[in-house]
Amino acid sequence: AFYAEYQRFLKEGVTADFAHREPLGRLLRFESSAVEKGRQTSLADYVKRMPADQKEIYYLLAPNREAAEGSPYFEVFKSRRLETLFLYDPWDEFVMEHLHSFDGKDLRSAEKAELSVEDTAAPEGALSAETADALGKWLKDKLGERVGQVRPSKRLVDSPAVVVESDKMLTSSMRRILKAMKREDDAAAAGTQDLEINPRHPIVIRLEAIRRSDDALAAKVAEQVLDNARMAAGLLEDPRAMLRRLNELLEQVLAAKQ
Repeated sequence: AFYAEYQRFLKEGVTADFAHREPLGRLLRFESSAVEKGRQTSLADYVKRMPADQKEIYYLLAPNREAAEGSPYFEVFKSRRLETLFLYDPWDEFVMEHLHSFDGKDLRSAEKAELSVEDTAAPEGALSAETADALGKWLKDKLGERVGQVRPSKRLVDSPAVVVESDKMLTSSMRRILKAMKREDDAAAAGTQDLEINPRHPIVIRLEAIRRSDDALAAKVAEQVLDNARMAAGLLEDPRAMLRRLNELLEQVLAAKQ
């Protein structure tokens, strides 16, 4: 009850009072993938639960727990059973950036964590590394300036694609805050995102096959995959073009079934 009432002041202290930053950080509370919904945990308790070889404290910004657990950025952590803090306040990212570390452990946004899913047997039909690279080059050619780099992803399990900020210091949540502050002209807010594709996902596998026989349809699917990934990151501001394209794709699917 105390934290619910005064958390904004504690967070402000973390960002403004350098001398007491870590003691104030000990008072912060967040939901976590390791505790049941509705309960909160501290950074100190997170550290106690960390495996001996884990060097960073991971966190993910999301509107709510359901969004966090369904986020493509969470997939690698779920697959590796790595605890992730769920942050729901849009300004929590500034708090984490100012706190920077806790008990000798760096605080790391899930979007910026350099982790890979554990090696498992690739499903039948999964794209080889060479084929995935070739598809990435084709996607970049079709999507043009809408994306930075296009590359195979090592973090995805269930999603076909995810967007990742090209700027190493920026996250999708930070980009949303910059836009909310009306800083559209800011260089960071105007930057592009890279696109990572999942070589194991059926959509990506089928896209590789269809681009060789129907380039126009494949290009339309590629644009939809990008917009879906941008929507998952909360970066799709105007969905009208995406919805129009989606209706066109549905028409083609239904026509093919007649």
